[in-house]
Amino acid sequence: MSRWFLVLLLLVSACDKEAEAPPPAAVAAVDAGPGEALGRLEGLSGDVRLERGGKLQPASEGPLYGGDAVETASGGAATVRFPDGRSVEVGPDARFALGEDSGGIVLQVERGILLSRVPAGVKRTGPRSKVALSIRTPFGLTRVGPEEPSEVRVQVAEDSGRVEVRLGAIEFIGRDGRTVQAAEGDAVEATPERTVLVARGARVMELAPMAVTVRLGTGRAEVRAQGSARWRAVAKQGEVLSPGGSVRTGRGGSAVLGLEGSASVLSLGSDSELALTSAGQGGTTDEARLDLLKGWLGLQLARGRNSRLVLPGLRLEGDGEARLAVRRTAAGYLVDALTGQVTLVRGEARQALRAGERATVDAAAAQAPRVEPLAPAPLALGIADGAEVFHSGLREVAITWEGEGEAQVEVAEDAAFTRPVLSGTVFRAFVNVPAPARGRLHWRVRRKDGTQVTGSASFAPERVVRSLARVRNVVPEGPDKTTIIYQDKPPAVTFTYGADASAARYRVAVYRTGALDTPVAERTVTETRAALDAGALGEGSYVWSVTPLSATGAQLKGGRMNKLELVYDNSVPELVVSAPRNGQPAGARVRAVGVAPVDARLSINGRPVALDGKHRFSTWVEPVGSPPVLVFKMTRPGAPAVHTVRTLKQRGP
Repeated sequence: MSRWFLVLLLLVSACDKEAEAPPPAAVAAVDAGPGEALGRLEGLSGDVRLERGGKLQPASEGPLYGGDAVETASGGAATVRFPDGRSVEVGPDARFALGEDSGGIVLQVERGILLSRVPAGVKRTGPRSKVALSIRTPFGLTRVGPEEPSEVRVQVAEDSGRVEVRLGAIEFIGRDGRTVQAAEGDAVEATPERTVLVARGARVMELAPMAVTVRLGTGRAEVRAQGSARWRAVAKQGEVLSPGGSVRTGRGGSAVLGLEGSASVLSLGSDSELALTSAGQGGTTDEARLDLLKGWLGLQLARGRNSRLVLPGLRLEGDGEARLAVRRTAAGYLVDALTGQVTLVRGEARQALRAGERATVDAAAAQAPRVEPLAPAPLALGIADGAEVFHSGLREVAITWEGEGEAQVEVAEDAAFTRPVLSGTVFRAFVNVPAPARGRLHWRVRRKDGTQVTGSASFAPERVVRSLARVRNVVPEGPDKTTIIYQDKPPAVTFTYGADASAARYRVAVYRTGALDTPVAERTVTETRAALDAGALGEGSYVWSVTPLSATGAQLKGGRMNKLELVYDNSVPELVVSAPRNGQPAGARVRAVGVAPVDARLSINGRPVALDGKHRFSTWVEPVGSPPVLVFKMTRPGAPAVHTVRTLKQRGP
């Protein structure tokens, strides 16, 4: 009997010790059966799964019970709504389990990002009207009260966690046993060994220096060390850019700056320059401080990281995957959010910027940035494979698709998507993408309903079309008729004839057949050849004569009539654009001239263009974009669309 009593005593003692374990080490209570619903799952997008009773299956909107677990894949998202009006938004690549304890509802978060909101002005009645929410992670416990409006963001990475208090207040208990109170604007960074409270406006945590590696993208890029006046080409294998160093690119060039230990990448565009101040890393936070002196900078912010880009007069903060384009202006910056969302910070003011929006920032003025919808790039590529784009210095293209609403976009240089260019969430039916000088882009778009569309396009400098205007067709004197067949515009013509020993000069006259009263062209030369510029003679039949002249200008003998015919052939194999030229100054309207293949349809900047009977066109067009461009789109039966872009020079400062 005494032996059984001893066993029972040991069991009770063990249970008491387990009950005394600190809250962060405990596991959320899991209900044995469905019981009463604790919340409701809704707002699903992308790949979302529900685990119930040990079985993992695709999730659908409906009630959630104790013991349920929800997980999202890349691009997935969902919302959990509770009876008291509270909601929790679940980001991509996240997993949590739902339960409750004596204090209220418990979310056991294994990974990912969750945003808890307690809205103001919601009536809270019923048995769960004043239930606290506990968010338990491998790095600590966050308690959010039910009384006041609040907004709390929780991020769980592999080796650390972060809690941001955007509204209201929380209590945080770390694995190291430290308990901290955090209010609006504060943040908590935690690892298993350390809990750090960062007050409003302070640095998230002390950042360790982070190496920045510069590699050549395209064209020419140069680096310069701090204090040096000498620029030199970026090393072929890449090189570390030290704080105080600078990078610049030539026209058509680009450079890529990688942050060691982070998947975030900075891309310096054509004819641009920046100076690096510092780069640091701590926990899940990456920070780069630099001065963009001219041109533009692309940023792909890493998934699962907190990213900060600090520029003079502006700080950009991201808490997940996002793609941005920052352009230096005379007054400050233009910031385009292509995917994801970030926060613009100027002093104490914070302003959200999400995909499909542009912020205009006056770096010297105190007013908040002006945020407005971002327009698609002038060249739009729909969901189709094999489109061809010929351009010289085109900055970006728009990828478009059918259907509005949130979607996940990936763009890469290869079909296997191992060389990514851009990725993230978008909220409109397009995304602007940097245009490569040459190569290919592949993209896939996954809509909120789970359907996916794909496409691809090739990019290259505009083909050099042998202009027949620069070919000098030789027309010899003689009884046989000379026929010149041309494409594009009428060519230059050179008439040749025999020498006369007594002649000082020769007069060459050209007439329309049947109209010998007045020549359409006439030249007096000293050589045995006379040249007419391109376009001097149009399509048609002609006769021409050469008359020897004495030193006094007297006619030595009559000229013999020779036959010439210029025939236009409209069988050009590809689009020929004669005007405007790349780099030509832009006006309110410019003249577009050229010829298309016989079976082609043509539009310029989205407006259909009429072709004459020989498929030539000459029309006035309004340039679009900045810098101004003309986008010629040619379509032919059974062939991919061909886009030819002429980039003009902006008038004025």
